[in-house]
Amino acid sequence: MKLSPGSRATEQIVRNILSGTEGLKAVRKNALIHIFTLFIALPGRVNFLAMARRGRFSEKTYRNHFERKFDFFDFNKQLAKQFCSPHRIIAGDCSFIPKAGKRTPHIDKFWSGCASRAMPGLEISSLAVVDVDANTAIHLECEQTPGNLPDSESRIDFYADQVVRRAEDLKELADYFVYDGAAAKKKFADGIVEHTGLHLVSKLRRDANLRYLYTGSRRPGPGQPKQYDGKIQWKSLELDRFDICYEDNEIIIYTAVVNSVSLKRDIRIAYIRGKGSDSYAVLFSTDTNLDGFLIYKYYKARFQIEFLFRDAKQYTGLTHCQARSENKLYFHFNSSLTTVSIAKADFYGDAENQGAPFSMRGITDYYSAKLFLDRILSKLDIELVSDKFDFDYEELLNTAAALA
Repeated sequence: MKLSPGSRATEQIVRNILSGTEGLKAVRKNALIHIFTLFIALPGRVNFLAMARRGRFSEKTYRNHFERKFDFFDFNKQLAKQFCSPHRIIAGDCSFIPKAGKRTPHIDKFWSGCASRAMPGLEISSLAVVDVDANTAIHLECEQTPGNLPDSESRIDFYADQVVRRAEDLKELADYFVYDGAAAKKKFADGIVEHTGLHLVSKLRRDANLRYLYTGSRRPGPGQPKQYDGKIQWKSLELDRFDICYEDNEIIIYTAVVNSVSLKRDIRIAYIRGKGSDSYAVLFSTDTNLDGFLIYKYYKARFQIEFLFRDAKQYTGLTHCQARSENKLYFHFNSSLTTVSIAKADFYGDAENQGAPFSMRGITDYYSAKLFLDRILSKLDIELVSDKFDFDYEELLNTAAALA
């Protein structure tokens, strides 16, 4: 495995995608290329002050560029089409962003997974493309979850509406939308299935109210045909009503088409049971023809969006934004997550790295070393093409990155 990508790979990836974007002037394109590269390269905090110290623009210029709108969804859609295999799903999830300040838009109490409680701050609701074969995610777009919603609206409405508004574009990328257990609500499932053309894959409660479908012959006489054949009792499951779709040394997966009382629709479930224990989980899909093992595989692959959040928080300053403007916050959050995706495309674009584990730390170390080395060479007025200086620039970069 190579320690790092090519020295100008990131810039070239961004430039190729922006070249097909209409309405962007050359100044804006060059600024975006510079900003995305800077997000990868900056050691420590990623904010306007740090960008002005290490970058080539003033702090005011960076603030002005962050205020201007940019179509991150279209940019990342093109990135996903270029670097993901055809076997894809759409994943959605939320992430808590600590933020103080009474004038910051949408400050409210949101659930923090790290603290295991609701805390004051911001929340971003994010969509990503997950390459199921490569088991990696590419960010699409995130939006701030509105705070202080009226009683007539809920956050679940916002999460579903975010998908519905992008339905046509999402359908180009995949056929299945995967969300955590919060999606197991009728309003959410109906919104996704009826208004997007996507099928929902999610998780049910362990005590979900489900009913077996009646498959026997119709009884003679008038009246509505019998539809259901009893409630599923999870403590005494009738396994002969299920089919085994997968088994290994750790788990066994049973599948069946059943009726969900809360969702008011027929669904296919994947009942995953651990061998040698009483632990189990119940996953479902609104597509009753989807294989039970794929339900398990898709839901498991959904976790890749969590790695996007993790890498963005640790290496590209997802929680570092100094701004209070809603436009600047939107630009910063999406730039941070998009930069992680560009780094993945950069890394896996090299044939030597196919199948190798991705490390955001290695990418950021490399570009931090490159930023520092280029600054030294520019101050010394050294031209790399000069015959007076005979050294391997790439070898020097790799050595500096290894020592970081």
